[in-house]
Amino acid sequence: MMTNDAAAVTKDGFDRIGPFHPAFVWGAVIVFDLLVVLALLLAVTKIGDKVEDVVFPGGPEWVTF
Repeated sequence: MMTNDAAAVTKDGFDRIGPFHPAFVWGAVIVFDLLVVLALLLAVTKIGDKVEDVVFPGGPEWVTF
């Protein structure tokens, strides 16, 4: 008696990741990575703005948040 334990592959030959197509998961990972990079850039910008306010008080604000 044989059972079908073969992985469910797409017609492209990739293994499925859970119920999802691999391209969907890769896209989700790229979006997540971009959000992490955006959060890091926002944190560096906020820290830089705070340092700039201490070093050169007054003047026009370029970063307003």
